[in-house]
Amino acid sequence: MKKLSFIALLLVAAFVNVEAQNEMQALRYSQYNPFGTARYAAQGGAISALGSDLSSVVTNPAGLGFYRSSEFSFSPSFYWVNTNSDFYGQNMSDSQTKFNLGSIGMVNAYTSNKNTGIVSAAFSVAYNTLVNFNNRTTIQGINENSSLLDDFTWHANANPNDLDPYYEDLAFKTNLMPYDSVAGEYWHDMQLDGYGQQLYRHSQQSGYIGEYSLAGALNVSNFLYLGATFGIHAVRFYEDIFHTETDHDNHVLDFDQFQFREFNSTRGWGYTFRFGMILRPLQMLRLGASFQLPTWYYLTDEKYTDMASKWDNSSGISDAVSSSPNGIYDYRLQTPFRANANASLILFQIATISAGYEFVDYSSARLDAYDYRFQEENDEISRGFQAAHNLKAGAEVRINSLYLRAGGQHLMSPFTDARNNAESWIYSGGLGFRTKKFYFDVSYSHSTRNDVIGMYSYEPGVNEVALNEVNGNNLMTTLGFKF
Repeated sequence: MKKLSFIALLLVAAFVNVEAQNEMQALRYSQYNPFGTARYAAQGGAISALGSDLSSVVTNPAGLGFYRSSEFSFSPSFYWVNTNSDFYGQNMSDSQTKFNLGSIGMVNAYTSNKNTGIVSAAFSVAYNTLVNFNNRTTIQGINENSSLLDDFTWHANANPNDLDPYYEDLAFKTNLMPYDSVAGEYWHDMQLDGYGQQLYRHSQQSGYIGEYSLAGALNVSNFLYLGATFGIHAVRFYEDIFHTETDHDNHVLDFDQFQFREFNSTRGWGYTFRFGMILRPLQMLRLGASFQLPTWYYLTDEKYTDMASKWDNSSGISDAVSSSPNGIYDYRLQTPFRANANASLILFQIATISAGYEFVDYSSARLDAYDYRFQEENDEISRGFQAAHNLKAGAEVRINSLYLRAGGQHLMSPFTDARNNAESWIYSGGLGFRTKKFYFDVSYSHSTRNDVIGMYSYEPGVNEVALNEVNGNNLMTTLGFKF
């Protein structure tokens, strides 16, 4: 198993190198917050008990039981994220903009014209985006503390007879990490002449997790609503890291610059089942609960790296380029079980107030493969992650055909170490216009979190880091047609 020289989304300065299929990989594909519809997003994702919305298929499928007519809806979104990075006091900003499909689907409703027993049933075919991975980060500054070559050097000296072809072997082949046969160790120029090089690091991520689903629900006596979803997940994740270090003031003998590029991707699919129920003990009150079985993913990682060195004209050392093989690895991931509880209060048919709670134990995720048991990684998942308790709230006010909405979410940090405070806050609002045959909704959501990005380990257990402030924005509309 090959080593990576970075960890993202950890909020402490003590890091260790991790394997390509690692605990952070498990976390990445276990966390999601569905885009749903504009109505769902505007109310902070808290309307699972309210029902009558396409987002029900990914939250509480029993909500489909409130449909009285068939419906088609389409929810495109415009997503942009701004990242501000601080590296040794130098600030850099970057951003990325993407068009996205929040959801699309059709619900077919059938009524029995009864008031007891099976009053109605509904079935849906839908797609929902669960995760948007799009992000771009630029880090730049004078690094007087370390170099990426420190990471390669200590790993090479720990195992000198087996250089990693994706990392250390590239540094050796490009003359950046020569071997001292007398001392019996690898070294690099900045260890001798001192640090102070200009560091530039650009990272771009893209991709998504999307769910294609079949769902159905029953309305029993207008009191009990039962529903289930079968979902197939498509995973697409791409990451391109470009790292450059330059001897900007010519204080390092012979050395001018090196460039290191790393490309990682994950593609795959998974399947899951979701079950839900909603009780309506009073006309004005709806109480819902749902649970989702673990998602079983079948994933393929692809990896490629290359490295180039440039030397002073007087050094007598030739510029060099070296590339890794194209690595491919298949493995499996089991994500955590999820449970939700929601309640909605309907006030005189002019307003609703909704609240939701989600439980997900990230420490229960598990990696596996046909040729590797991931014992160390799974132990780290159990130790490093914890159960998260996520809270959601939203409200809606009706003024004739106009609906005004607002909401918020708090997503708890998945890490056991309190210093890894990777919590996220999401604030949202929107409005809608509805008639008997057509509706149009729009929502805006703003999310904020702080990350510490570990770029590489310059000695065992200690990483070079940058502080990131990430602000995400999502503008979404929903067009719906009833028939």
